[in-house]
Amino acid sequence: MNIRVLGPDHESVQGLTDEVYAWINSNEKLSPHLIDFTNDTGTDNRVFRFRPVPSLVSEYGLTPAQVISLAGGLLDGRFVGKFRAADEDIDLRMKIDKAYLSQPEDALDIPILEDDEGPVRVGDLVEVETYREPGQLNRFQGQRAITLTANIRAGSPVSASSVVHDVKAFYETIQDKYPGATLSFAGEFESTGRSFTSLMYAFLIAIMIIYTILACQFQSYSQPVVILSAVAFALTGVVFGTFLTRSLFTVNSFIATVGVTGVVVNDSLVLLDFINRLYDSGHTRAEAIREGVRIRLRPILLTTLTTTLGLLPMALGIPYYSLVWGTMATTFVTGLCVATTLTLFIMPIEWDLIMRMKERKERKKAEKLGLSGSDGGI
Repeated sequence: MNIRVLGPDHESVQGLTDEVYAWINSNEKLSPHLIDFTNDTGTDNRVFRFRPVPSLVSEYGLTPAQVISLAGGLLDGRFVGKFRAADEDIDLRMKIDKAYLSQPEDALDIPILEDDEGPVRVGDLVEVETYREPGQLNRFQGQRAITLTANIRAGSPVSASSVVHDVKAFYETIQDKYPGATLSFAGEFESTGRSFTSLMYAFLIAIMIIYTILACQFQSYSQPVVILSAVAFALTGVVFGTFLTRSLFTVNSFIATVGVTGVVVNDSLVLLDFINRLYDSGHTRAEAIREGVRIRLRPILLTTLTTTLGLLPMALGIPYYSLVWGTMATTFVTGLCVATTLTLFIMPIEWDLIMRMKERKERKKAEKLGLSGSDGGI
């Protein structure tokens, strides 16, 4: 799990990072379940900065750039040339003897100019600032960025989604203190979100393709809707199954949902097609529904039972429960059982309502044509 803090300036980013870091460490709900909780700023470094004083610099006929170059060369050395060795060029730097520069503050007493009134030391031209800064400064999409990284302990009751939810709630309470700074979440949460989005688009495209094929097959726009209502039944079973078993809805669970949809659409297609054949052969709506459900009940239940019993040990955790495959099996079993039950009871009712509306429209149309024919005869 990665929490990325972004902002236009380092101060606001660092402040927000420190507050989020401290809050997570002090949160008894989250901190015991997070391991390797660190940031990517590295070890803090002590900075010793020379800042030229314009009035003093101009008094000696110098420029700030010259003073910075002279003062900086005292600590880091000054580049004076290259030495050409047999196979490489080596930079030559002239540095102050360490015996005269044991501490950075000693550089202030080193003379850099000779004036009529005496030597001009570094401390006569600059002011000194000392502070600490991160050992590593990162940028993401053109902004300052600090990333907090943590791993969730195995078997913990929290997940990446729950941690993100809690951190977002805390951020909303303090975001006014750090204008411009924002949070973004990467790592497992980001990859899982992309996977869910990709699966959702694929699922919707598959539903549209199935509807198109069914509409061409049945020569109707309404009956494919009845068949695809089994998708809603499957989703209902998945939601209630996940809620009752208190399991996680993972990417594998989404894949299982797509699989359940295919099975129940196939069952509803077989049932509806058989009811249509009985109705076209002269049976009434009630007779077609009753006979269709009676004859197709056994193959539909056998399909459901074989799939459910095959996945039931994995869903129950026999011999042990797998967080990856167990959630997938649980989703498949609960979604398929609920969808099959609802398909057998609700889908015939939907077909009956649609056919009743169709008959009513045909009756009204016939009555209008009959009235028109009578008027024409007169």
